[in-house]
This record gives sequence, C-alpha cells and structure tokens, in this order.
Amino acid sequence: MTRRRSFDELYPTQASYERYNPVGKGVRSSEFGYQTEAGKEKRIKQGLPGFSLLDYAYRDASYTANHTLEGGRSGMNREFYSWSPPGRARKPDGVPRWESSPEEASRVVTKAARFYGAVSVGFAEVDRRWFYSHTRDGKAFVFEDVEEGYVTDEKAVVPNSHRWAIVMTVPMDYEETLYTPTAMVGTGGLAYSRMHVLAGSVAEFIRGLGWHAIPSGNDMTLNVPLALQAGLGHAGRMNRIITWERGPLVKICKVFTDMPLEPSPPAPGGILEYCEVCKKCARHCPSGSIGEGPRSYEAPEGANPGSLRWWCDEMKCREYWDEVGTSCTICFRVCAFSKPQGMLHDAVKWFIRNVPQLNRFWAWSDDLLGYGGMKDPRRYWDE
Repeated sequence: MTRRRSFDELYPTQASYERYNPVGKGVRSSEFGYQTEAGKEKRIKQGLPGFSLLDYAYRDASYTANHTLEGGRSGMNREFYSWSPPGRARKPDGVPRWESSPEEASRVVTKAARFYGAVSVGFAEVDRRWFYSHTRDGKAFVFEDVEEGYVTDEKAVVPNSHRWAIVMTVPMDYEETLYTPTAMVGTGGLAYSRMHVLAGSVAEFIRGLGWHAIPSGNDMTLNVPLALQAGLGHAGRMNRIITWERGPLVKICKVFTDMPLEPSPPAPGGILEYCEVCKKCARHCPSGSIGEGPRSYEAPEGANPGSLRWWCDEMKCREYWDEVGTSCTICFRVCAFSKPQGMLHDAVKWFIRNVPQLNRFWAWSDDLLGYGGMKDPRRYWDE
C-alpha cells in the first residue's frame, strides 16, 4: 500500500510565509454588480434566463441563516458563530465535565456533527499559520493563556488551550450547480446557512460537556489548509478543496476547542496528480482566473504568497461575478470530481487513486461524455 504523504510534504510553505491579512482585500461591486439592487433590477427587466424575480427570490432566500435577524451579514463572534455560549446546552455545576480518550471524543463529535448536518468531519491540531493576522475590521488575532476567547476593540484573543480544530463540510447540491452561472443557483447560499447551524451546534454540544469551544465559518482562518490537515481532501487546481466524496461541492466550517481530540489521517492521494493533467476548470474559466501551469509559491495580487499550491486570481474571478451578475462557480460545475455518487464513478475514483497512468484517459472521457455542461435555466421551474 502506498504511504500517504503528510500535509507538509504535499503543501510546504516557505520560511518567508506570513499569516494572511484580510483587511482591505476584496472588490467592491460596481453600479450594476451582482450584489447591487440596481444590477438585480436591470437583469430582471432584461428578461435574461435565470435572472427573473422568481430566480432571485429563490437564491436570496437560501442565504437567510447566513445573516443576522436584523438583516446584516453574520460572521465572527455573531449569532451562531458567537464565542460566548448561548446557554442551550448547560452542564450542571455539580456535575464534572465529560472526560474520555481523544479517540472516543473524536468518535462522539463525529457522530454529533453528522447529525447536525456535516457531510464529512476531520480533526487537526491547531496550526497558527492559517489564522488571519487580523480580523476583517482590523483587530489583531493574538493567543493568550485564558480559558475562553474574547474580542475587544483592539484584538481578538484565542486561548492557547484551544489546541484542536474540528473541521466539517456541508454539501452543495450537484444538480443545482448545473445551472450556474445564473441568479437562481442558491446551493452556495444554503451551504453558508447550514454552516452557521452546524458549527454553532457542535460548539454548543462541546460546551454542554464542560469544555470550551469557538465556532467559525469563513472567518478567523484560511479554511482550505485546515481542512487538508484534517484529512478531508486535497487542494485542487481551482484553489479549493476537492473531496473524494463530493469533489469541490462543499463549504467548510470549523470549531476550535480545548477538548483533546485525535488528529485525522491525511486523505487518500491521487487528486493532485489528476488535477495536474485534467485542467478542465482552467479551460472553462470565463475570466481566466485559473492557470494551466504547475503549482507555485508565487501568488496573484491580493493573495498570500509562500505556500505551494495552484492559485486562483480571486480579484479577476470576483470582477467576472460583477460582469455576469452572479457568483460564477463554473469551475465547480465542470470539475471531474463533481459527480453523483454511484458504482461507476466510485470505480473511476479507485483508478485515479491507484492507477494514475490512466488519468489522461479519464479526463478525455469526462469531456467526451459531456459532464459539467450547463442546464437550460428556462426549464428549471418545469422540472
């Protein structure tokens, strides 16, 4: 059996690598961009397929739990992602906290997380390289000897005792993704909403056992390397995690805790080797954001250099979203690993893991059979 290579063997970082600072990063929507009411109204009036009022309402409602009850966008230390226990699961003062081996704790948390909505669950020791240097509003992330994390006007404090990360994925629907890029595709929004419920519920479960926990979504850290360390998949050419179960059709959330857990083994290999020869996401990327070359330590503008990976030019990608009027995710749609589960596809994955010499054939046959083609949005509501 081939030895599974460790994270640092597969994804090394240079000595010059620095933690990512998100302050000031990103692209603001133009007047008729995908996040503006003016852009929405313009495209509805144009009668574009997949951009009707019905389509927009369908997609926008999927983000409901991704926002606060007041309507603003949720995020770090808010609502389900609150660092303070909401008190739903309370350990009585006279009862000692739940104690077990790291192996049993990992098994129990996995079962609970799957019940709360996780597709996959993995565990890793906290690696501070992936923590942002600052919060999105400029507070420094620091680590201190405290029991519970807290946030002030100047800093966000993560306890040194929170040495373990529970990393989880939630699903994105395959059939829905086939209608991208249109305004009707709400599978990403629904996944973001599910992340809140999942991470918040797992954190509260751990607190109810007498331990401490910090739930987190797309904040605090770079999620992909955390998920790789937790054995959930590999980093594909599109610079997103590719899982063996669902390809890139997942979103990642996590919980940091002081409850000892058993780290997960690396995911089976084969995905990196396939992505090296496939290049389908790069060929179909309308903005040219995904390159066809080898992995590199050099990063495009706005990214964080120093780690070996394929890069996606997020600025160009985001600018295309404004142009087309919605989030794109064509790379998710065309990815060879985005398939319904079944015996045939499982057999192909076995060959990808074990006989990489056939990768070019599988990539060619994926195109030949027409996988990843866009469905007609005009027929969506009749199916």
